[in-house]
Amino acid sequence: MTNGPSVVAAVPLYTTVTVTPDERNHFEVTLASPLSQPTERVVLTSALRDLAGDDLDMLQAAAAVVAERWAVLLGGARLAAVSNIPMGAGVSSSAALTLAAAGALMRFADATVPSAARVAKAAYQAESELVGTGAGWMDFLACAHGGVCRIEAGSPPRLVRLADTLGVPLVLIDTQQRRATATVLASKRERWQAGDPAMRDYAASTTEIVSHLASALQQSEPDYRAVGTLMTDAHQQLRDLVRCSTPLIDECVARCLASGAYGAKLTGSGYGGCLVALAPIEQIGVIHAALADLPVRVMVFTTGEPHGLVFPPSDY
Repeated sequence: MTNGPSVVAAVPLYTTVTVTPDERNHFEVTLASPLSQPTERVVLTSALRDLAGDDLDMLQAAAAVVAERWAVLLGGARLAAVSNIPMGAGVSSSAALTLAAAGALMRFADATVPSAARVAKAAYQAESELVGTGAGWMDFLACAHGGVCRIEAGSPPRLVRLADTLGVPLVLIDTQQRRATATVLASKRERWQAGDPAMRDYAASTTEIVSHLASALQQSEPDYRAVGTLMTDAHQQLRDLVRCSTPLIDECVARCLASGAYGAKLTGSGYGGCLVALAPIEQIGVIHAALADLPVRVMVFTTGEPHGLVFPPSDY
């Protein structure tokens, strides 16, 4: 929205895309159910830009950009994707899907392992220029590089790795309320471009929060209470100034904090989707019990994900 800074942390949720040859000079794209409806389609290589408006577009757009922009030779291919990342929930699921597809296609086309930066650029182009989801550089760089990073989403974007993992458990809470990322981002951009004072205040305050958060996480022994306080401050800014929280998200944040979490905040564009809480290991059970009567799905990660893109050995 403002191309400002952010601190991101990768968690061990994964998207895998497999590419195999197709001698028909067609592209067959498949998403494992329940990621998409429909779950598969066949597209002529010459018609890769003809998108259909569903999740399969991520795979198709990645193929189009890799073929057009990155000077690789793509004949026909079958792309099959599977993911355990909640879709449309503010945890970069579409970026992970597009990124995995672009990386797999590059690996398939020239039998070399592409750089994370190269794949991230292709995935960003596929979503921003073809699909139009509104996803920013942050999503693609976070998924491509893994770990805990500070990202400046300008042009060109900049990434500084702060740590391999957070070093403390993270609770991911999916409210199961879905929203269209492109739509909610458009409303925020309209307010920003109109000079909304609350949005300007948010940009200024969140830049300061990110600076303090990055400094705290770079310490050899981070003060997680201070980190958590900064997270909660960021959530309050999103709730009060951007107005993109929901009653259910706010209730979850309050219960997490009352149950001993260091801090909590919504993820992504808000208006539904997920929130995260940072907590000491001994409070995880208390937090889980406090959320038990709410219509949410709770996932606990006792470690982060230090890796971004991973390319397993190929048979061809």
